[in-house]
Amino acid sequence: MELMFQKEDLSKYLQMLQGVASGRNTLPILSNILIRAGNGRIEMAATDLEVGIKVNVPGEITEEGDITVSARKLAEIVRELASEHVVKLSTVGNDRVQVESGDGVYKIPGLPTDEFPPMPEIDGDSFTIAGELLVSMIGKTEFAASTEEARYFLNGLYFSLTSELTKVVATDGRRLAVASSEALLSGEGEGESIGVIVPLKAIKEIAKIFVESPEVKISLKENQILFADDDATLISRLVDGEYPQYEKIIPDSNEIKIVVDSEKISGSLRRVSLFSNPKNRLLRVDVKSDGMRVSAKSPELGEAFETLDISSANGEIDIGFDAQYIKDALAHITPGEILLEFKDALSAVTLRPVESEDHLCLIMPMRLDA
Repeated sequence: MELMFQKEDLSKYLQMLQGVASGRNTLPILSNILIRAGNGRIEMAATDLEVGIKVNVPGEITEEGDITVSARKLAEIVRELASEHVVKLSTVGNDRVQVESGDGVYKIPGLPTDEFPPMPEIDGDSFTIAGELLVSMIGKTEFAASTEEARYFLNGLYFSLTSELTKVVATDGRRLAVASSEALLSGEGEGESIGVIVPLKAIKEIAKIFVESPEVKISLKENQILFADDDATLISRLVDGEYPQYEKIIPDSNEIKIVVDSEKISGSLRRVSLFSNPKNRLLRVDVKSDGMRVSAKSPELGEAFETLDISSANGEIDIGFDAQYIKDALAHITPGEILLEFKDALSAVTLRPVESEDHLCLIMPMRLDA
């Protein structure tokens, strides 16, 4: 096998694959990437048996062939090469991969391809979504997903698709984020709906791979999901579990409503939360008809408060939050005026952009005597 690449092209696609072939696998072959050249195409692939990625890499084929090689080592070498030189990749004796660029020659041990797990074929139901929209919906929700292994069914994003609406949902049981868009299903079958949990590891790779894709094809078959554009394919196992009925915890009768500028409240929260108790991160919010006061204190750090103007308010409330949770929510809401809706000091609070109905965050409060 003998191949020629532009350094920037090769480096870009190796970075895509490296997140899956992390080197923490018990099987040595799973730390490698597959390189296969044939039929005028150069394919590279990586898998950890849960998530698999295959990419078409632009380059010239002088001699066809295939090999697997350490993803980390190849990516490290290519990253350090000078951009003005082309990169020549070839196989030499004893399953070694030789990298040549400029005056440098680098040889890496490889492994034959016959041990590399094949990528499954998925030819089930499919639909398409703009890459920018897909990545945007992930960005609005991913922060709220649980990373606790005991709650495995929350270790991913829930994709809820009906003929009326598409939703991406994340929750860890204490906070919730929902992003909505137009329906992706055709609506040919009345009442048709799909609900699947895509694991966080796959979600992180999807957000990197498809951020510039005009169109992403999504296919489902049994316990697997596929995301693909013209250059890349990602296949992931779905999380085997039942997602909670999140709609039931979204309140529809929060009567206290305030409108505030997101950048102003975010700045205040970042500063004041520096004084919150590290043990519980409690932040106090007092809403009055003429403004909002945020405060925090701890015996070791001292205390702080700031007052903010609010655009409108129709009630008063004193409530506590985990400072990190409310900062996270505000950081992922589109800048501008946001609507906060409260019921009482012990009930869930919702946050959403005033100008849009396609994003909602929910946070459970903390007791002020915590």
